[in-house]
Amino acid sequence: MKKYLIGAACILGIFSACEKEVAPVDGNYATVTLNGGEKAVTGDLAVNPGDSITFDFTINTQRVMKYVGIQKNPVNQTGFVVRDTLKAQQTSYSALKKIMVDTINGTYLYRIVAHDSVGTYIGSKDITITVNPDFYYYTVRMLRVPDTTAKTNTCYMAATTGEVFSYTTGAANSAKIDFGLMYDTTGTASASTTDDLKFCLYALSAPQGQIPFYDLTSWTKNNTIMKKATSPAFNKLLSGGDLRAAAKTNLASGTSNKITQLASGNLVFFKTASGKTGCLSVNYANGSSPAISSYINVDVKIER
Repeated sequence: MKKYLIGAACILGIFSACEKEVAPVDGNYATVTLNGGEKAVTGDLAVNPGDSITFDFTINTQRVMKYVGIQKNPVNQTGFVVRDTLKAQQTSYSALKKIMVDTINGTYLYRIVAHDSVGTYIGSKDITITVNPDFYYYTVRMLRVPDTTAKTNTCYMAATTGEVFSYTTGAANSAKIDFGLMYDTTGTASASTTDDLKFCLYALSAPQGQIPFYDLTSWTKNNTIMKKATSPAFNKLLSGGDLRAAAKTNLASGTSNKITQLASGNLVFFKTASGKTGCLSVNYANGSSPAISSYINVDVKIER
């Protein structure tokens, strides 16, 4: 039994001596140094949509490299934003690359990466660039029909801050208010329904003959201009640039300081007295009278 154990140990020793150490396929054999400098990326960074960023870097490798590139959100070894082919295989390389970031907000991963002459990965460094939104997005804001007694229904909105106000709270905040909501009964006495104005969005600069019980004499009356439109779709407005472009097109003509017959699915593009453009989407309209329970549920996007 003893000689069998000795024999097994000898065989194991022979195989151990013949074993070859293999480097892991996903090993990182590169060191990337970000050199800094004016407007240069030195690490993870937050920027505005469409900003230009500069990668000033030096990459040193333990293996000779032939290609050095920058990938965005890499899922494989392709999809380079920029890629240099080195004139000679070398282990050190420096470059300065300027890139414009996305116009859509979100988090993006940029990878500075080296490959050898046959495309084998050598090593890399990842940098996270966060594109901050350049617009405000407010959801599920309840605009209610003005009430005559308690005067606490939230019938006014400040689009820039997303705040909603009642007549009671609005007096001290009227300079913020961009529009109000009312239910206009004009046309209800006639047999026709096409002249019924129903839910109306209005700037405080517009006449408000239907709500004389709200005295706005001392209020700031911002002149917001508006227009009901159908495109682009609300979910396609993904940046301040999108909002400005859509407003420029839709507000070029036919604007008003009062929009009538609001219903679920409507879009209202607007420009505030301070020059900010935005879009209001009506998610739901509840009620068919100026009763205290009538309201609309809206989402609003407005440029910063």
